[in-house]
Amino acid sequence: MVFSSARARQFDAQFERLRRAFSRCLSGEAGIVLVEGAVGCGKTHTLEAVTAHAAKAGALVLKAYGTSADRAPLGTLRQLLDSPRLPKATADHLRKALDQGALDASQSRETPGGDHAGVTPPHIQAAREFRAALYELASREPVVICVDELQLVDAESLQYLLYLATRSRSAKLLMVFAQATDSDQKDAVFNTELLRQPNFQRLRLERLSWEETTHLLTTRLGLPDSADVAYTWYEVSGGNPLLLRAVIDDYRTAGAPPRHGNAVEPVVGDMFVQAVLTCVYRSGRTVSRLAEGIAVLGASASPELLGRLLRIGSAGTRRGIAALDAAGLVDGLAFRHPYVEAAVLEDMDPEVRLDMNRRAAVLLHQGGGGTLAVARHLLAAQGTDEPWAVPLLRDAAQQALAEDDAKLAVACLELAYVACQDEELRAGIRIGTAGIMWRLNPSASERMLEEPLAALCADRLPAAHIGRLIELLLAHGRIEEARGAIGRLNAVMSDAGPTSMAQFRMTARWAQDSGAPDRGPGAAARQGEDGGASRSPLGSRRPSSLSTITAAFSGFFGRGGSEESPVAAAEKVLEVSPLTDATFEPIVNSVNALVYAGRPDKAAPWCDSLMEEAERRRAPGWRAIFASIRAEIALRQGNLVESAAYATIALDIVPGSDGSVFIGGPLASQILAYTAMGKYDAAARQLSRPVPEALFKSIYGLGYTRARGRYYLATNRINAALGEFLMAGRLAQLWELDQPALLPWRSDAAEAWLELGDREKAANLVSEQLARNGAGDSRVRGVSLRLLAAAGDIDNRSRLLGQAVEELQCSGDRLELARALDDLGRTLRGSGELGRADAITGRAWRMAKECGAEELCDRIRLDSGLETRDPRPVVRPVSGPLGPKPAVPPSMGTKLSESEARVAALAVDGYTNREIAASLFITISTVEQHLTRVYRKLNIRSRQQLPTALRAQVDEIA
Repeated sequence: MVFSSARARQFDAQFERLRRAFSRCLSGEAGIVLVEGAVGCGKTHTLEAVTAHAAKAGALVLKAYGTSADRAPLGTLRQLLDSPRLPKATADHLRKALDQGALDASQSRETPGGDHAGVTPPHIQAAREFRAALYELASREPVVICVDELQLVDAESLQYLLYLATRSRSAKLLMVFAQATDSDQKDAVFNTELLRQPNFQRLRLERLSWEETTHLLTTRLGLPDSADVAYTWYEVSGGNPLLLRAVIDDYRTAGAPPRHGNAVEPVVGDMFVQAVLTCVYRSGRTVSRLAEGIAVLGASASPELLGRLLRIGSAGTRRGIAALDAAGLVDGLAFRHPYVEAAVLEDMDPEVRLDMNRRAAVLLHQGGGGTLAVARHLLAAQGTDEPWAVPLLRDAAQQALAEDDAKLAVACLELAYVACQDEELRAGIRIGTAGIMWRLNPSASERMLEEPLAALCADRLPAAHIGRLIELLLAHGRIEEARGAIGRLNAVMSDAGPTSMAQFRMTARWAQDSGAPDRGPGAAARQGEDGGASRSPLGSRRPSSLSTITAAFSGFFGRGGSEESPVAAAEKVLEVSPLTDATFEPIVNSVNALVYAGRPDKAAPWCDSLMEEAERRRAPGWRAIFASIRAEIALRQGNLVESAAYATIALDIVPGSDGSVFIGGPLASQILAYTAMGKYDAAARQLSRPVPEALFKSIYGLGYTRARGRYYLATNRINAALGEFLMAGRLAQLWELDQPALLPWRSDAAEAWLELGDREKAANLVSEQLARNGAGDSRVRGVSLRLLAAAGDIDNRSRLLGQAVEELQCSGDRLELARALDDLGRTLRGSGELGRADAITGRAWRMAKECGAEELCDRIRLDSGLETRDPRPVVRPVSGPLGPKPAVPPSMGTKLSESEARVAALAVDGYTNREIAASLFITISTVEQHLTRVYRKLNIRSRQQLPTALRAQVDEIA
């Protein structure tokens, strides 16, 4: 058993004293032993050991135990009669005495007073008969009387036991009592009278020590004999043998979880929790109430506050706390494990718990307690009518946010909303809660806007809150409702001065572009013509919504006087803004600005960092937003598998997102990614997910509609695809969001027209997109030029595709680059340049493979005749219309240096400048310089004109 194996030395010492007392009993000297200890520390086990030893020695053992469930007069002593070895005559004599005593007790209950020190008339005669019967029995054989839970024994039984103890000094009688330490139910007179007896001795059982805990874990579980191992077990159990045994049982029930080195963590399960509750409630009513008070007050608990809360005197409070500490249940004024506190709270009567929390909140507030501590009790009380509660709860919400506890902040505001009677303040609380809820769940935040929206439509929303409502609607992408709210705001504010209007800041305002766009690495090195799409001069460039989000948060609207580029402005916002509720929208918009400015390479690390921070700060809603953006970034880089994975993260984080327009963002990324991979079944499953009707009135609906169109296009439903693209375009124009970097609907529609055979309409749409894009996004330009080549004459196709490849190399979109390279390879093959065509086609295949675009890979292999096992092209002899070309021009070997030849050879194979730099361990600038010299020496204008013979030359150099 735990007691004996855990503390053999202490038990042996105590048992030896009991054994000697029994030996004196055998020689005719009566003895009285009181075993004391906290609940669970082995008192019962000690009595069992004594009775086993006495019975083995031939003594008659009579046992009884006190219980609060049976407080009938002399009920405890009647248990002594249950011993099968008790002679019948003695049992009858004892029963007669107890029956008379019970009758006398019931008659005397009407008479107040009484003396516990001696049995008062009319009890005296029955007590004498009881003692006489036991004395007569002890004259024939040794008798051991064991009474457990002495503090719960009924008063009349205590009187008889005390009469027996004080008048039995020369008999073969041993009386062993066990009672809990510091119990408020102990009979002070009984204990004092025992102390006066010369044959009395007290044994105190203590909790296990560190060494004893370690020994027990080693012997019972085979754990290492180490103080480090025993530390957490001791901290959880407090050295209480009963609790330690429960933890061991839970550990075994859990299947002995795997160990990590010497660290063996205890398992806290049902056995431990039940053992704790047993210890609490066996310690008496006062102790159990104190345990409930400690569980309710938590970190705010103090002896003084506990006494006031429970209306217990200071002496009783100190004694009860000492009992909890002696049992190892608490460490200071805190339970040793949160499960214990939770179990005590759960076991409380619900109404008592609510009332205790209400009074705790009032007492803490009166005593100047912490705002959050008071708020937690108001929340636990599930309501309040205190006049100070609403402002306190609002303050508590702000403090909770400062500690990144958004759940607590939302709970505080929800309770404040219920308790508040002021309609204008209630509206502000509800809108504020929606803003904070974004941290946890964008869908739930969005649903919270329905109530203020309904109030706005009914002209019941105070004007002071309309501005913030518009901000949240725009932040959620609900464009149509935001436009309606702006109209109502304008109507409300028509008579207001400019100062009032200045107080309203529209979070996602589509301001004008300012400064030249950042074209990405290598943009300065591009040369060549536009192929019919003239670039607008800087002064006439159209406003770009992709950069204006950043502009809005950089402190300027419209053109203003700033010449800072959108990318620089966005990065400045991201560098100086900590992630808070106030800066979340600007930060999201700044990351989006980098994406739509054609710099996903800059946006990705910011997004990754913000996702990690959101997770660290317990803000799953924020993380879902950044994961959705990260999915779009991956798409724009051609990383299809990665995009689908990030979109899944965003959808999995947010429960119940099907009713939110937010679902449209990650769903669109998944559909586009699966479609590009050729996984049409997976894309169809995502398209079959229910989406709210409001999605198509939000900015997320634009991307979702486009994604649906791309799926239709890939599955040969051309007319349906065209309808989707044109519908998305109409919405973008209606909302003044018609920017190609945000929604390239014209190039999508052009692809559909090409499939339908209408090259003229396709060319017109692409030309219009190029004109609107101007010198903007290189990805948009690259895709547009590729489609313009497909829609135009064969004579210009190679040149336009070459320009498309250059633009897409700068954009970083490897999938679109693979498509452009594939088109260029097919064009070159059609013109007879088979060597270059094979090299470029092989590069396109490898790039598509890296992107996960398996369908594109299959199409490239099928169209080009690449080997199934080895998709890299076989270099054929270069031939032209007049016969074979020389592999190496006679003068080329002397024109190019070794370094220039190596760079040019990789360029022939379709490598980008960045990839060439990485392969040769040189800078991108050096690559550009080498290529410029190669162009000049060979009298050509672009890499598309590089002769394939350069590959042979570099092989000779190698």
